[in-house]
Amino acid sequence: MNDKHGIAEALPGASIHRKRGISAIWLLPLLAVVLGGWLAYKHFNEAGVNIVVIFNTGEGVEVGKTEVRYKGIKVGIVDELHVQPNMDSVAAQVTLSKQVESALRKDTRFWLVKPELSLGGVQGLDTLVSGNYIAMRPGESNRTQYVFNALQDPPPPEPGNGDLQIQLTAPDVGSLNTGSPIHYRKLRVGEIVDYSLSEDRNRIIFQAQIKAEYANLVNSRTRFWNTSGISISGDLNSIELNTDSLASVILGGLSFDTRAGLEPGDQAHDNDVFRIYPNFTDANTGHEVEIEFPSAEGIKANHTEIRYKGFSAGKIINLEMKPDYSGVIATASIDPLADVQLNESTQFWLATPSISLSKISGLSTLLTGTHIEMDFSHEPAAKQHSFVALAEAPAPHKDKPGLYITLASTGLEGITRSSEIYYRNVSIGKVIDYQLNDDHTQVLMDVHIPPKFAPLVTREARFYQNSGIHIDASLSGINIQTESLASVLRGGIGLMLPEGASEAPKAETDSQFTLHPSRKAATERGPTISIRFADSENLSAGADIRYLGVKVGVIERVELNHPEPGVTAYATLEPGMDTFATSGTVFWRVKPNVGLQGISNLGTLVFGQYLAAEPGTGAVQYDFIGRESAPEQYLSENGLTLTLQAPSLASIQAGRSVFYREIPVGTVTGFELDDSARHVNIHLHIDPRYAPLVKTNSVFWNATGINFDFGWLSGATLKTGSVQSLIAGGIAFATPSNPGDDATDGMSFTLHEAPDADWQEWAPEIPLTRQAVPDNSVKALAP
Repeated sequence: MNDKHGIAEALPGASIHRKRGISAIWLLPLLAVVLGGWLAYKHFNEAGVNIVVIFNTGEGVEVGKTEVRYKGIKVGIVDELHVQPNMDSVAAQVTLSKQVESALRKDTRFWLVKPELSLGGVQGLDTLVSGNYIAMRPGESNRTQYVFNALQDPPPPEPGNGDLQIQLTAPDVGSLNTGSPIHYRKLRVGEIVDYSLSEDRNRIIFQAQIKAEYANLVNSRTRFWNTSGISISGDLNSIELNTDSLASVILGGLSFDTRAGLEPGDQAHDNDVFRIYPNFTDANTGHEVEIEFPSAEGIKANHTEIRYKGFSAGKIINLEMKPDYSGVIATASIDPLADVQLNESTQFWLATPSISLSKISGLSTLLTGTHIEMDFSHEPAAKQHSFVALAEAPAPHKDKPGLYITLASTGLEGITRSSEIYYRNVSIGKVIDYQLNDDHTQVLMDVHIPPKFAPLVTREARFYQNSGIHIDASLSGINIQTESLASVLRGGIGLMLPEGASEAPKAETDSQFTLHPSRKAATERGPTISIRFADSENLSAGADIRYLGVKVGVIERVELNHPEPGVTAYATLEPGMDTFATSGTVFWRVKPNVGLQGISNLGTLVFGQYLAAEPGTGAVQYDFIGRESAPEQYLSENGLTLTLQAPSLASIQAGRSVFYREIPVGTVTGFELDDSARHVNIHLHIDPRYAPLVKTNSVFWNATGINFDFGWLSGATLKTGSVQSLIAGGIAFATPSNPGDDATDGMSFTLHEAPDADWQEWAPEIPLTRQAVPDNSVKALAP
């Protein structure tokens, strides 16, 4: 006991202190209350909204799996699925996100999205991966609702910002359906989004959407027409088959446009109503034109089609007799979708089948019936809406690549449009048109050679008719030559290339060739050349080309140049005369010259004017410029060329004679101002026989007119030349009794106004050239 008491005394005494405030242990319950409240608030706020969606069947809807989506975002899920008490439907208990509760209006719509395959395409493709889902579209009503009836079909798509919502009416649905495209000039600009029966149950009303960027195309005058499927109509005369795009054939479709030539109406607004026409013809939105035909044979309103290069461009919609009964006026509607021009260049003609020995054309019309063809130029031209139909198809435009040439002949001789051009029995081209030349003496044929064969045609090419049968008979026998059956029936033209022709320059577009009557005639002709002159005076087809009086060629035709001035003579040289188709060759006209001094070139009065030629020595050349007189170089080689200087021309003219002792010995060939313009240069040509008369000290004077001298003491003196020089005019010269050296070609002298008294007394003895020039020498300019 004592020990215990001692221990107790030894220990210190306990000290008790009391603390004021709440103990920290009470924070835990407080935190638990706050957390529980927050969790309760969060649960209440995010617990979602429970609604009921009633379906006709529960097929495709699964509890805990089928989602509700708005614009592709999950906003709820199906919690329960029950059969309605009346057993006619299924109620799906759906929990939606709280954030979409404000969208639960009376007109909010729900529908089941599942994969569907149809002619219009595949819908709900994403459900193949994620499964079916319920789509939601919020309403705009002010009344809140939590029980909804699901739609059996998806509603029309929501319009985009600015899309035009219009209504289209038709007697029946036809081949149109939801999703059927609407086209403007074959561009898809909208679609049909829904359709329903009208309140009076007499029409179908289609709801259509036009994309915002194309909404301005629709106005109060716009017309819609059905382009769905395939339309077949016709009779014994014609069969009409109309189709549109493949999408329209499958889905059905519409097109629209505003009638051409009319001002657009007021801009369309949402819910405006338009009529759907059964076809383009009934809609009549095309360009209306009038075409005059001699008769209505083969033409039928609302059936006869207008085509451009095989494509449908329009249709005849009305036929009326002209007031004077001279023909019919066909009113046509040209499709605005057809890329055609209606202007002064536009041509129309009736395409009908034609079968003959020469050709077969329009064979397709035996099956499809007659139709109207049209064509036009792409060059700018004034617009036109009234036309006169052609009696036959026009010649093709020269717009294909290749070579275009012209063949000239005295007649067609079986040649027709589409007649072939053959080289070694291979067709290398075709006749595309023909017409008479300006003076109606020849037929000009337009020929097209494709690029592949164009290099064959050179300036040396020869064309000949090879149609039919050619018979040559002589004492040695009979030679019968026939061409191919195609040539016999259709007419044909042959191409022959003489030796070396392939090395000649290539023919250019619009080059002209002579069409020879046979291959033999083509063989017996030389190259074809062209010679240009200032005018066609005394030039005509058939005129000869001569050298030294010998015929070396003949003019085939003479044509006006366009747009350049002058004319061009096309000539064919004789065989072996290729030297006249070289550079340096000179051609000039030889025509009669009648005067008091005599007559030169008399042969031209009897046989007609001809061309003289002097051959060149240069490279091959086919185009030349003709002269009116022989060139100075030519005259220099055959006489003496001089120049006289005078203060004025006075009455001197080209062609006037040069006299020696009143005998014509030369001719004035021309004149010009000196470079300093202080005097006139007059050019002379002295004939070869009389060239020795001109010496370095010879003097020249004007022998034209009358010289009258008067003096008070000497009296009056009247001096004239010969009657010939007085009337015809000319230049005279004299050489002193002591003659100088021979004058050289090109020497210049002074032309005096009158002779001195002693000049005419001079009488030198000068031997003349005794060598006579042949009468038929072209160098002497005589025939």
